[in-house]
Amino acid sequence: MKKILLLACLISVLSVKSYAVDKNDGKDSEVSYFAENNFLNKYFAAENVKWTVTSNFQKAVFTLDGKTMAAFFDRNGEYIATTQYVESTKIPVVGQKRLAKLYPDYKVNEVIRYDFDGEPDAHLQTLTGKRFYNTIYFVNLSKEKEMLLVKVTPDGDVSYMKAL
Repeated sequence: MKKILLLACLISVLSVKSYAVDKNDGKDSEVSYFAENNFLNKYFAAENVKWTVTSNFQKAVFTLDGKTMAAFFDRNGEYIATTQYVESTKIPVVGQKRLAKLYPDYKVNEVIRYDFDGEPDAHLQTLTGKRFYNTIYFVNLSKEKEMLLVKVTPDGDVSYMKAL
C-alpha cells in the first residue's frame, strides 16, 4: 500500500512539474496584456490581427480601413511605432523631387511609412539641431544590380541609409 501511495505522489509531483514548465515556456511567447490593451486603445477598428512575439518586441500585423499595417510594442507593451507599405506618391512632393534629383536613374521598389507618436525632446533638438519627425519614409531604390535604402523626411531631406 505504501508503494502505491508513494508512486501516486511521485506521478502527481511529476505531472504538476511538467504542467508548470509548459505554462512558463509558453508565457514568453504570449502577447503581453499591456501590448494588447495599448493596441486595442490605438487601433480599436483593426481586423485580422496576428501577433508575433520575439525577445525584443511584440508586433501586431493587422488590417485597418483596407490597408495592411504593423504596430510594434516593446517587451513591456509600450507602443513603439507603426509601419505600412505605401505608394511612392505618398512621399511628400518635396521629397519626391529631391529623390528624383539625387537618384535620377533609380527605380522606386518599395516605400515603408514609419509613424511614431512620441513627443520630441526639445532639449536634444536644441543641442543637436536635428528636427524630430513623427513620420519617416524608408525607400528601397534599384538600378541594374544595385539596391539602396534611403530615408526621406516630411520636409524633403533624403539620407542614404545603406546598400542592400
